[in-house]
Amino acid sequence: MKNESKLAFKPLTLAIAAVLASGVVQSQSDEGWMALEEIVITAQRREQSLQDVPISVTAFSAEAIERSGISEARDYLSVAPNVGFSDDGGSGSRSVNISIRGVSNVGLGEVSTASSIGFYIDELNVGSVSNGTINPQLQDMQRIEVLRGPQGTYFGRNSLGGALNISTKLPDQDFYAEASVNAGEFSTRGGEGIVNLPLSDKFMVRAVYAYEESDGLVENVFPGGNDLGYEHNSGRISVRALPSDRLTIDFSATFTDEDEGGDMNVPTGILNQDTQSIFGAGFVAINELGFYSGNNDKVSHDLLEKNQNEFSIYNLRIGYEFEGFEFRSITGVIDSETNRAFDLDGLSLDTLRRYNSYEGKSFSQEFRFQSTGNNSVDWTVGLFYASDEIEQFNSIQAGDDGSYTNPMTGEVVGLLPPIPGGFRINENNRAFETDSDAIFGEAVWHLSDQWDLTLGARYTRDDIHNSAFGTVAFEGAVADSEGGESFTNFSPKVVLKYSPSENLNYYASVSQGYKAGGVDFLRFGDITNFQPEELTNFEVGFKSESEDGRLRLSGAVFLLDWSDLQVQSNFLEDPTDISSAVERTLNAAEASAQGLELEVTALVSQNLIAGFALGYLDAEFDSFDDALIKGNSTVVDLSGSALPLTPDLTLSASLEYNLPMGDSGFSGFVRGEWSYRSETASNLEAVASKAGLLSLPKFPYQLEAYHVVNLRVGLESDKVRVNAFIENALDEDYITGTGDGFGLAGIKVKPHQLGYGLKLTYIF
Repeated sequence: MKNESKLAFKPLTLAIAAVLASGVVQSQSDEGWMALEEIVITAQRREQSLQDVPISVTAFSAEAIERSGISEARDYLSVAPNVGFSDDGGSGSRSVNISIRGVSNVGLGEVSTASSIGFYIDELNVGSVSNGTINPQLQDMQRIEVLRGPQGTYFGRNSLGGALNISTKLPDQDFYAEASVNAGEFSTRGGEGIVNLPLSDKFMVRAVYAYEESDGLVENVFPGGNDLGYEHNSGRISVRALPSDRLTIDFSATFTDEDEGGDMNVPTGILNQDTQSIFGAGFVAINELGFYSGNNDKVSHDLLEKNQNEFSIYNLRIGYEFEGFEFRSITGVIDSETNRAFDLDGLSLDTLRRYNSYEGKSFSQEFRFQSTGNNSVDWTVGLFYASDEIEQFNSIQAGDDGSYTNPMTGEVVGLLPPIPGGFRINENNRAFETDSDAIFGEAVWHLSDQWDLTLGARYTRDDIHNSAFGTVAFEGAVADSEGGESFTNFSPKVVLKYSPSENLNYYASVSQGYKAGGVDFLRFGDITNFQPEELTNFEVGFKSESEDGRLRLSGAVFLLDWSDLQVQSNFLEDPTDISSAVERTLNAAEASAQGLELEVTALVSQNLIAGFALGYLDAEFDSFDDALIKGNSTVVDLSGSALPLTPDLTLSASLEYNLPMGDSGFSGFVRGEWSYRSETASNLEAVASKAGLLSLPKFPYQLEAYHVVNLRVGLESDKVRVNAFIENALDEDYITGTGDGFGLAGIKVKPHQLGYGLKLTYIF
């Protein structure tokens, strides 16, 4: 497989090299034709044209977000090259795990470690939350940027593989208001409102509120069981004050409440390693309603389940312009809470119950000075501090049904020893505390009209302190434990950019990224440390645009080299004892990735815009001979195996035709979207499956290749917008993640079905 991957990589590399050598492709145009809209991004903490920034970026403007129906992370991740994701429903319908160029949090819900992907909203890092990875509501957005490669200088805080940079619409001096209602498949309905109020020329307010509820695509048929649907509320109020021509103050408060039933996934009938080790290799999955894909929309859960996520984000930004430079202060406070009740056995039996209650608090402060105006050197320096705390309560309890009677044969299968309902098999409280401070800087020397040299660096210190207390195993107390460690890192960046013309840029960069190490809890109060993860990214790329602005082309080839890549696993220290489950963060000694990215946008005719994106990735563990697979305490060698969440090939394309309607006051559009993800492994267990280890089957451990087609149509005027869509229009039967693997009915997967909807907006 390794050699095959290299052979596939070579022609793609040659293709990119040919484009690099050819320069700008000129296109003919009729006089008066429009050009592509310029996209402005803030990847370097100042507004710049996408084409001028020497970083591999996929960006979405406000109009693109609206027309593409982007409402959550998977909507924009699915069209970004070399971005992988899984959505397993593990903490609600919006839960998602993200990978960029093979860099991901290969992790578990019960272990809190530093993120590998930076996540920013309005310059504020929102990566430390109770449910692991935030997936914010996306109403009234100005811009979304997906940055690939280490972004340590500006985004820091463990943006090892890249960063997601989101900007909301700010208050301005024009009155604006709109109200929307929407409805769709699975009895989905909702609405939102936006209002912008200029109270004076110095003080403006903008507010947005959104509500949506849905029955969801999976039905719980157990009598008296709860629905698995959701009810989401979110709101944001933003205030802008302009006390003087030099001083700008922005404050925003965002609130999100996601109230859901159980997970939107169905069983497969394939038992995972955990379940087999506890109930025996001969145990057969219990079939109540059928298994995926024969059953893709029904479960029978007796426990009253819930997935509740609440987020509060407070963001204060102050900017003051001096002569020749600007001062920026970004202060953020994040409160988050996740509460989860889960039918662990996955059946109508009351056999195993699971409860989780997580709470997260985060405070951060950044001070930044940066040059303004036209200079021979553009510079930025800054200081950063953050304090994060995640508190967790986890409990696995026995139910009242210790056995199962087969309704067809009358056979009785023993499941639990004679213990009462509510018996605590495994329960713990944990606290994860991190204090982080950093100093960073970057300078861009404009050596000539054609050459720029960028030097940047970030020095970081992380102090980690973790504790475990109140731990119970089979109603027996386990000793408390705590431990801490400090880590420091210096991550440099060097970029050389060459611009032979106004519309063509080449760049070459070397950058490093870092993620702090930490402390793991073992059994009987023991602890162990794991090492920081470090990465070096080598990249060569280009960005070009035709002189008439109708063709935009960008591409990059890259090589990543890891040391001590962090991978989380859990297993039973005693395979016969369910209470002996431990979580470990392993360090794979070496890993690497190489690949390429290509993005094209073209104004094919006056009214037709086409887009295409390609990503190729070959990412693997170079040296990982001591991997511990979930549910199995046997050490296996995963050297040479592909990393999780790394599809070799990611493709997407779109066609959008704008419909002018003369003097009617209306215009319309028709849009088609296609995306493709090749086969990938969703977690470490799936990696072992793909490597042919431990006799693990291909399904459902590996996510099969799939493609999705979406169709959208819109009609708008100064007062009205109507948008309709059909998503997964070809009704492709695919999964994008595996849920909690434990269960008497087998590993659970999240299915996808055809969906449709309509949104009506009135503008006041």
